Amino acid sequence: MNAPVTLTALTGHALPADALIRFENAGKSYASRGEAAEVTALRNVDLSIRTGSIMGVIGRSGAGKSTLIRLVNGLEKPTSGRVLFDDVDIGTLEGGKLRQAQRSIGMIFQHFNLLSSRTAFENVALPLEIAGARSDEIKSRVEALLELVGLTDKRDRYPAELSGGQKQRVGIARALATKPKALLSDEATSALDPETTRSILDLLGTVNRELGVTILLITHEMSVIRAIADEVAVLDAGNVVEHGNVYDVFTQPKHEVTQSFFANDAGRQLPAWLKGKLTPERVAGGQTVIRITFRGAYANEAVLSKLTRDLQIDVNIISGTIDTISGKPFGWVIAGIPADADVAKALDYLTRQGLGAEVLGHVA
Repeated sequence: MNAPVTLTALTGHALPADALIRFENAGKSYASRGEAAEVTALRNVDLSIRTGSIMGVIGRSGAGKSTLIRLVNGLEKPTSGRVLFDDVDIGTLEGGKLRQAQRSIGMIFQHFNLLSSRTAFENVALPLEIAGARSDEIKSRVEALLELVGLTDKRDRYPAELSGGQKQRVGIARALATKPKALLSDEATSALDPETTRSILDLLGTVNRELGVTILLITHEMSVIRAIADEVAVLDAGNVVEHGNVYDVFTQPKHEVTQSFFANDAGRQLPAWLKGKLTPERVAGGQTVIRITFRGAYANEAVLSKLTRDLQIDVNIISGTIDTISGKPFGWVIAGIPADADVAKALDYLTRQGLGAEVLGHVA
């Protein structure tokens, strides 16, 4: 029986306590084919990724996400500012020094990028072969990594014989081969089904917790961010428009781009039958529709019952959900109160109870 995979066996570095990756006023522009003007992919990015953390970066297509990740591993160089990895300006490195730095930066891809002519074992071994490791070192390292990702029994299978999730596990093992300090994940789960995505995110969480590997995760899926990240940065047109811990950004999004990402989250979206009936003016005999946001400890309190009892205002719950983000409860309720009720008083009452409250409109 194989010995358990341990932190000592799989890591070869002592991680500092400060930020491992730093963008300092970093920008990137490209010459535009056939036009005089340049195309700016990133503008004045100031961002730090703490050692041992998981940072999620989210944005629409064309927001600059892939450019940002390519600046970290040195595949692109910033046209302004700096990108530092482990206190080294990665944009100034060339040749052997750049390749040496890149061994500390593992990369996993959306479409796996495995070599079809090599087995799972051989794909994981490839970075070690390139680095000139001894055959016994390669064997020991690859076997430990295949155990870590749950593919010991698939070591001799070729990519065509593996499922999408298994291919991505090979990709993760390969990215860990050179004992990197950081993993860069570029849409690594977007080609997978939801159940497989969950298993891959669980694996990345294990890599982060047990190996201390810092993860920079690029995605366009809010569910991926909320499942695994400690912090999130929102990119729009090359700018970081919002940044903070996942709970705060999820529960109190400030920028309109961030708010648009959450528009379809369970509980936030109005039921279709209601959305088309809302009007901006009160309707005699109708209801005022409000959205109430519950955060932290308030998510478990019977605030609506208190509102009915204390203000004598009937509350009709239309839809809602209570969920957990970063281990803390959070949720929304869409509710209706009589149109002739004192809406301002109700909103003030809810605010004083520590809740968010806003009027969405009115219905007959």
